[in-house]
This record gives sequence, C-alpha cells and structure tokens, in this order.
Amino acid sequence: MIRVSDIVSEALQNGQPVVALESAVLTAGLPKGMWNNSFGECPSCIDSSMPINVALANAVTNQVIKQGAIPAWIAVIDGVLSIGLSQTQIDTLCENKQVGKVSLATIAQAMHSKHSAGTTVATTLLACKHASATNPIRVFSTGGIGGIHQHWAQRLDVSADLTALASTATCVVASGAKSILDLHATVEALETIGVPTLGFGTDQFPAFIEQSTECDPHVFRVDSTLEIASICKAHWDTLGLKSSVLATVPVPQQGAIQRGTLSDIIEKAESDWVDSHQPPATRTPYVLGALASMTQGKSLRANLELLCHNAKVAGEIATSLAKIS
Repeated sequence: MIRVSDIVSEALQNGQPVVALESAVLTAGLPKGMWNNSFGECPSCIDSSMPINVALANAVTNQVIKQGAIPAWIAVIDGVLSIGLSQTQIDTLCENKQVGKVSLATIAQAMHSKHSAGTTVATTLLACKHASATNPIRVFSTGGIGGIHQHWAQRLDVSADLTALASTATCVVASGAKSILDLHATVEALETIGVPTLGFGTDQFPAFIEQSTECDPHVFRVDSTLEIASICKAHWDTLGLKSSVLATVPVPQQGAIQRGTLSDIIEKAESDWVDSHQPPATRTPYVLGALASMTQGKSLRANLELLCHNAKVAGEIATSLAKIS
C-alpha cells in the first residue's frame, strides 16, 4: 500500500513546490542518541537538546519550509510506503532503534511483513514517482548519493541509487557521492546512464564531507537555482528524458574536512567491515559510523551541515521550478 499525506497531495495537485526527504539518514545514517563531548562542538544548524537524528529532521524540515516549499519525508511505516510523514511518525521512526533501511530490492519484503524502515535514495526516488501519476515530486534533497564503491574490480558493489537515478525525472540535490566511493567511476557511470551532473557554484564534483581538489571529476557549473530549474525543464519537458538531474552542492566550507585525511581511516573501516562478514546492506552505515568515531565527530558535523544546506538549496530549486512551470 502507498499512502500520500493530504498536505503533499494537495500541494502537488496545485503545483506548489514540494521537496522529498529520505529517511534512511534518520534510521541508519546518524546517531540516535544525544550529542556528546566526544563529537566536539555541536554544529549550530541543529538543536543539541534533542537526539541527533531528531534534531536533524527538524532542522531539514525548517530549511525547506523557509524557502516556501512543502517538506515530504518518506518512509515505510508499518508496511505502508508513506509519502509525507507527520511529526509523530518522524519522531517514532527516529526513536525506534530496531528500524533500519530499505532499498529497491528489499522494500517489497518490508511492506509484506508490515515493517517500518527508512528509505534510501533509490526508494525515495521510487516514492517521488508514486506521489502522483500526473504531478510527481520533482525535487529531492539528500546528503550524498550511493554509487560505485572503492575496489569495485575486486568486489563489485554498485548502489541501486544509480538505477533509480537513471529512471526517475527528479532533481536530486546532494553533496556528490559518499566519501567511501570511487568518485571518478561514479561520475562516469552517471554520464553513461544519462544523468546531467551539475555543480552549484563549482565545476568539480563534490567529495561529500571533504574539500574538493583539482583532481576531482569535472562537472557543469551553474550559479543559481533558477538555472538548475531551467536545465531540468529542458531535460524532462523539451527532450522528454526520464532520468534525474543531479545538482551537486559542496559541503559548507566551515565544516569541510581536509582532503586526504580520511583515506587511511576509510581503508581500515572497509577492511574491518569485510572481516566482520556482515550483509552488504550494512557496509555504508558501518563505515560511516567508523568515520564518525575515528574523526572525533568531524565527519558527523560535516554531514549534518551539508544535509541542512542541501535542504535549503533544494527548497529554492523547488520554488524556482514552480515559478517556471
């Protein structure tokens, strides 16, 4: 069963700007406890008096609303793909320590079993299409997309996010791909599947929580959200293409981690994960959790700042799209 909230349904029918938000970051991507001193200073974008994932959810919601758009958190709730969560549903999802995440290959089982789960980029894009047959959700904000993992020649690990990006006409706002991925291989794959990759204020593909360097893949630079909206319209309406447009946004400079400082940490986290013999779905949350611990919270703070900033940019893009539609 798929359920669209009245607020989101009415907004789509009336051509109002809507921003989809993925809930896997709340259930599997961020700590569910309170901020503590081991993480360093709490970033100003979240409320330190709340559990970290709850505070992030509230901050992202507020950023979207401030730009004049409707936030649409998406998750599987008791077996129902729910598009547009209530505050109570968000809080319950954040508090439940047993809830994980689902992607395209596992969402049907979760729905069949009446489970609750956070949605990844891929399953959130699926929900964007199902939100309305005639007016789907056209803008989606996340932290970083999945892509092609490091050492893919030895162990093929390609995210289902790429499959969804190839087949969903939604503008995805992200700070590039997660730091644990092979950025060059991921950008090559994006080109192969026909996803325009734009750099908002940059001509280099962002490296998620890390600073960019001249060695990073080149992307097409845009300097306004209206420009992004115009490219989206040309891609979908003029050319009739059905793939996503990826609008990449660099992590805010004050939170960016110095490039190169994570490579050894990532290598060790990846090795530890392999040795743990856990299922493939645990790879990303395991490594991200290890990064937060080994960087004394620097990676976590950068992640929170880029999530809030991306939500702001996504709200602006959604508003721009609504104006030119």
